[in-house]
Amino acid sequence: MNTFRSGPIPVLLVAALSSLAAIGPAGAARRTEFPAQFVARAVSVSGPEDAGHVDIYVERWSTDEELDTLLGALAKGGPGGLRAVLERQRRRAGVLLMPGVQAHGERARTRTPKNLWFARQIVTPAGRQVILASSERLGLGESRLDARKEVSEFSLMDIRFGPDGTGVGKVAAAGDVVLNPRTKSLELKGFDTKPARLVDVKSAQH
Repeated sequence: MNTFRSGPIPVLLVAALSSLAAIGPAGAARRTEFPAQFVARAVSVSGPEDAGHVDIYVERWSTDEELDTLLGALAKGGPGGLRAVLERQRRRAGVLLMPGVQAHGERARTRTPKNLWFARQIVTPAGRQVILASSERLGLGESRLDARKEVSEFSLMDIRFGPDGTGVGKVAAAGDVVLNPRTKSLELKGFDTKPARLVDVKSAQH
């Protein structure tokens, strides 16, 4: 797995990001140079209840070459080759901080980081779309203990923003990922029919 490929950086980064989360989005935005930063609420898979606060930090946008490699894997071998592409990545694109777990000790209360190995932003007349991908399952909305587990699985997050700047995020495994020929990017197949996993997604940068 590539979760710890960058050595101690993920641990240090999550500590730093947790500190930024504690001082609030406006303060965090002033103290970072991330090209994008989002805050959101996770929605439970078992109902409409709130499943906790989520932060997304995009450290860099993926290159055209990285996109082409993913699209080539999808065209050549189908969805099964997508995770292998991410596992060969040398530079992370960002990190997603999952909610911590209460009443299970101090370690469990720490926000759970999930590395993102792909991040692209698409701006069209219809609105803004952010595509993120990880080589781990993004168990948003699952029980917080289950969401902490490291499961090797391609996960794509498709976030679509309305005119007011607020977005909805949905998550797909590799089998539900398709190429949008109009945007020339990956996205979630049948987005409108899938349940939301993130709501009230907003930019934390002002």
